[in-house]
Amino acid sequence: MDSALKRDAIVPEVTLGTTPSTPGFLNLRTINIDGDPERPNERSPERVYHGQATNMYQGLARYPKTFNLPWARDAATDVLWGSLFNAAWATNVLKNGQTPAGFTLEEKYEGGATDPYRRVTGMLVDSATVAFAMDGQPGRLSFVARGRAETTATAAISGATYADPTPGYDPVTAAEVAVGNLFSVTSPILQSLNLQITNSLQERYGFSSPNPVRHGRGWFDVRGTAEFDLSAAADYSTFATRQQGLAFDITIGSVANYKDKLEVMKADVWNPNLRDPGVTGTHTVMLNFMARYNAADSAALKLTRLIA
Repeated sequence: MDSALKRDAIVPEVTLGTTPSTPGFLNLRTINIDGDPERPNERSPERVYHGQATNMYQGLARYPKTFNLPWARDAATDVLWGSLFNAAWATNVLKNGQTPAGFTLEEKYEGGATDPYRRVTGMLVDSATVAFAMDGQPGRLSFVARGRAETTATAAISGATYADPTPGYDPVTAAEVAVGNLFSVTSPILQSLNLQITNSLQERYGFSSPNPVRHGRGWFDVRGTAEFDLSAAADYSTFATRQQGLAFDITIGSVANYKDKLEVMKADVWNPNLRDPGVTGTHTVMLNFMARYNAADSAALKLTRLIA
């Protein structure tokens, strides 16, 4: 089966772990989806007279998936963002919260007359990575999600359509990212950004099933690195001592009313690294940062969509 024709879609769940009977079906703009189901079966530890395997037992299952996408303004990606943030969009603003937002994943494989389908229900996004660099390539998004159960089928979810997402604007490169504030650095020339966001999820099990019954959350953690051209001594020396309460924001995209704004309202920034490219190139500073809780927003991270 040709992987170029594979389609991926998600359905927001109202009841976590249950696909709605009339789903809101959204197609993903994936590069690929990684992650294999883990349904372990192990050899029985009992002793037998001949010393060879005679029985097995079923272990605890896991259903991890990694969604790799280019950064693009898209309704299905908004569902992944909402699951990562544990919150619902409010007037096009998303702040990290405390309410799990689950979804069902459906993967459609092109099989000719009969297409096989694979579904994972009860999915929650555990972590995400955002990466932009001045390399001429689209920004990259990777969402790592965990599900509760997997099923297969030979027909799509009721009401599903696999038409391409609309309006389907082009993916965004770093050349279309405007830096609003980079930790109060004067006129920064940003070269790369890597942001890691995690919910620290853990599978939780109960008697009568090898599948997870829910996912417990740990701390919400936002960390990253930012690399920019060295322009003044203060670009490095300021951060040799950890700085606190600094802001960061970028506006992503070039199409009016289809841009996104990503904000860290309050961050600690520390441990700068000054890079030496040799006889050709430009010295750059690499900063490490971590988002803190901001009382004014009751959140550490904010994403605003459909910016003019």
